[in-house]
Amino acid sequence: MDLLRQRREPYGGLLAEIVAESLDRFPPVAGKPIVEIGAGTGQLRAWMPPAWRERSIHTDPSESALRLLRDRAPDAKTRVASAHHLPFDDGAVGAVVGLCVFDVLPDEAAAVAEIGRVLAPGGCFVHLMDMATLLEAPFAKLAASGLVPIPNVFGDPGDHEWPLDIVLVKRDWLDGLLGLATGVGSPLSAELGGYCRAFFAMPFDTNAATKSFKAVASNGEKRHALLTLLESAGRLAFTQGFPPIQPLPFHSGRYLQSVMESAFRNNDAFRIELDEIVTRSEWRASAQTAPEGSIHYRSLCLGHQRILDALPRRLLNESTRNPAGSAPDRPSTTLTEVGAFVFVARRTA
Repeated sequence: MDLLRQRREPYGGLLAEIVAESLDRFPPVAGKPIVEIGAGTGQLRAWMPPAWRERSIHTDPSESALRLLRDRAPDAKTRVASAHHLPFDDGAVGAVVGLCVFDVLPDEAAAVAEIGRVLAPGGCFVHLMDMATLLEAPFAKLAASGLVPIPNVFGDPGDHEWPLDIVLVKRDWLDGLLGLATGVGSPLSAELGGYCRAFFAMPFDTNAATKSFKAVASNGEKRHALLTLLESAGRLAFTQGFPPIQPLPFHSGRYLQSVMESAFRNNDAFRIELDEIVTRSEWRASAQTAPEGSIHYRSLCLGHQRILDALPRRLLNESTRNPAGSAPDRPSTTLTEVGAFVFVARRTA
């Protein structure tokens, strides 16, 4: 949780704006409480507008997490409960909200049914996701499909609306290539095989595979080393007449979107009303030492952070690229952007 707070800190004001606008756009049913699921230590509460905080009851399966929430907000009302068993009567709740919680639910359909049970007709479920989704569930499904996930080392994941953080390679292709490398005495077999080992293991261990993936994805040197290995693999494939590598794009954020869409569309009590990435941007005087007129850039979108000394090819919000006044005429400035996946479903019956 401390690491999450550190990652969010430079973007806290913009994230609070997204939360406030999303909640105010879909107000709770009058006279009924607001329930947060998976409240954790209270990050969403900290971003809520005051009127929402006053009506909120924060639930989480962990009493220790709620204890920390109350340390941060002594006036907060809390209940120990999971999203699958909420301690409220049928139709007694005016809105249900959550931050980065839907991807950790063990049974999405059961949670949707429980949210629908406690919500009053007309009430909304508002879910926000500003960080990367957990990878264990999609990795297990990919393994069953014969696909190996690799961190996207081929380009900037932020060049897409939904960060392209993962590419997929067929396990049979990798297995065949590693066999070929062994046959010709190439060190590629041992080097690339070290990454693939966790994904080839049977039975498949999702925790080990996720740990292996994150160890590379979060380390610049390891990402570069993996890119070098894949380039070597491509050259070896070409020289030996082996089929070329054909990576497939995979957006982990869009995977979560598809899970949520399916869960709520399969429940007749709900209508999806919002299902998109919402962005906020702000130009600020640069806090770092830099020549006058310099432009710096930082952004966070579904856990993917970019910190650059110039504007990237693609912004989260292109309308902010050219603010009033030209860069050389202003003090050193930084463009800060944030993107969060906002999902809203209304209880219709």
